[in-house]
Amino acid sequence: MKITKSQMMGLLFSLLFLSSSIASAEYKSYANTEQDTKQQKMEERQKKREEKKEMKRKGMKEKAKSYSAIVLEQAEVLNLTDEQLGKIMRIQMTHKKTRKELLGQPRKSMTKAFKELRNPAATVDSIRKAGSAHTDDFDVLVEAEIEIRQRIDATLTAKQRKKLQAIKLPKDDLTAE
Repeated sequence: MKITKSQMMGLLFSLLFLSSSIASAEYKSYANTEQDTKQQKMEERQKKREEKKEMKRKGMKEKAKSYSAIVLEQAEVLNLTDEQLGKIMRIQMTHKKTRKELLGQPRKSMTKAFKELRNPAATVDSIRKAGSAHTDDFDVLVEAEIEIRQRIDATLTAKQRKKLQAIKLPKDDLTAE
């Protein structure tokens, strides 16, 4: 059996075509795998960003309710008068900016204290100083919140204060808005 030149060329072209289609299929699967891994990495990064946003949203600095906000939410249960509502709203509005600033201070000083703790070159005195600065900042925050609480309680009657103390708030209401 003799193979002619044209048959030989046809056989070579068909082998070449077949091998190129196999090679391209392997390349496509490799390319798809590479794209899939890139896509997975992007999705993981996006998920991490969303988790960070969620953690930040739940953080005390951004979403913590104040005592005045809790009292105002319970206005119907406490039967607050319009005058009492107005006073509590004014107290809340006048202290809103300072409260926000005070909430940020302990966080900043705590970060500084932790940096000092991790710093190998830090002295014991500098660590103690950073720790006491954090406690001082937190004490200032607590005292300011107590003052606001006392001013709000002064607007309530004794009966309303007892009702307020008897209300059981869910844990979520105490930490997030």
